Amino acid sequence: MDTFLFYLKVGINHILDINAYDHLLFLSSITLPYTFKKYYSLFWIVTFFTIGHTFSLFISTYGIYNPNLNIIEFLIPITILFSAVSNLFLKVQVKKSSLSYLVSLLFGLIHGFGFAGFYDQITFSDKIEFTPLIGFTIGVEIAQIIIVFFVLLLSTILNSRRNFFSKNFIKIMSILICLLTILIFF
Repeated sequence: MDTFLFYLKVGINHILDINAYDHLLFLSSITLPYTFKKYYSLFWIVTFFTIGHTFSLFISTYGIYNPNLNIIEFLIPITILFSAVSNLFLKVQVKKSSLSYLVSLLFGLIHGFGFAGFYDQITFSDKIEFTPLIGFTIGVEIAQIIIVFFVLLLSTILNSRRNFFSKNFIKIMSILICLLTILIFF
């Protein structure tokens, strides 16, 4: 149980770490268009993202497939930019489509390979143990839920107001996410 809890904390801290801005930017970009009233579609987008990154984390950790991490590290900011730019041009109704769930699954696969690179660096054993991997995965999910909750809370509050910033909140934040992603990663 100590091993599980240790890796659970590592998973949470990995996502909530101030230096893990790629996770914060991506989760913010996919959550911005939603409020608590419209959480249902977001639930499925995040679920498909989770399925994707859990699958790729497991297949990478177990050595079934390990892509080039340089390519993955390049693709992660592309997923952030794509998600943020889609907020500028697509309405929430379009994001409810099965295509958006498929894209979310694909982006999850990419991010999961990034998680696998980090996970490989922090494991203390050459053998693959299931308990630490589950603990880490659940920790990542807990941290994602925390981020999504706070972005939803902010979106809900701002969408209830009727000033310039509130009306343009999604666009302003999406542009900010794009700029930060370009400055940080490129």
